[in-house]
Amino acid sequence: MTAGVRPSPARLYASHLKGLLLGIRSKAPFRKWFQCNICGAYNSRPYSDFNRESPSCDQCGSTVRMRAMIHHASEALYGRSLVLTEWPVHPEYRGVGLSDWDGYANRLPHRVNYTNTYYHQAPFLDITKPPAEMEHTCNFIISTDVFEHVLPPVSRAFEGAMKLLKPGGTLVMSVPFALETPETIEHYPDIHNFEIRKVGDDYELVNTLASGEVKVHRDLVFHGGPGDTLEMRVFAKEALRKNLEDAGFTDVRFRGESMKKYGIYWHYPWSVPVTAKAPG
Repeated sequence: MTAGVRPSPARLYASHLKGLLLGIRSKAPFRKWFQCNICGAYNSRPYSDFNRESPSCDQCGSTVRMRAMIHHASEALYGRSLVLTEWPVHPEYRGVGLSDWDGYANRLPHRVNYTNTYYHQAPFLDITKPPAEMEHTCNFIISTDVFEHVLPPVSRAFEGAMKLLKPGGTLVMSVPFALETPETIEHYPDIHNFEIRKVGDDYELVNTLASGEVKVHRDLVFHGGPGDTLEMRVFAKEALRKNLEDAGFTDVRFRGESMKKYGIYWHYPWSVPVTAKAPG
């Protein structure tokens, strides 16, 4: 079937029945029909294909994580989960993304007043120091796997997000987090003046402390490939909750629930999306 063409109910049922019979006979993974809530395409995938990082929409390449961001943003703005291409047009709803994925970042401005921002290029936004003219102007913020890369202390990023939101606004975020550790693991808690050097096939971080002492760190962890975006920490779930609450957020929720019709399945309870609200 061609991606983006909606199957008839009869065809959906026939495909589901065929998959069920084949699964019983061969123990093959069941295939699941879903509509991508970003581009609107219909897809069929084995259950095992639905994971946090692997593309599972044949048309736009969205992952479970990206579809979850739009699912929760839609709930925050409209009170229900809608396909992004079917969101009502509301230019009075203002939001920012923090280095968001182009697949939804390019579609959001057609529905709401949304700007995708970056730390290293225009349009610039340092979430730890948002400009005064942006304070309390946003109905929503989307941040997917960004806060683990912010320089310490990371509390400044949560406080910055709170400053951006209007009363009642929503932060929709994701970060990798662990369940078994009580505290967030900071890789470089004393980082001050540093540079990352390539040494052969590897990289090292050279950190000059305020005292003048030089520390060299190896075995660096990058996201997006070697030398790309350095991981500064691994959050602990309850420490992440505390970060949000200390910044003033309320209704902090870890969103591990599935939304099957949009192909949002969470096989594990860690690193699921988080939503939190500004008071008001």
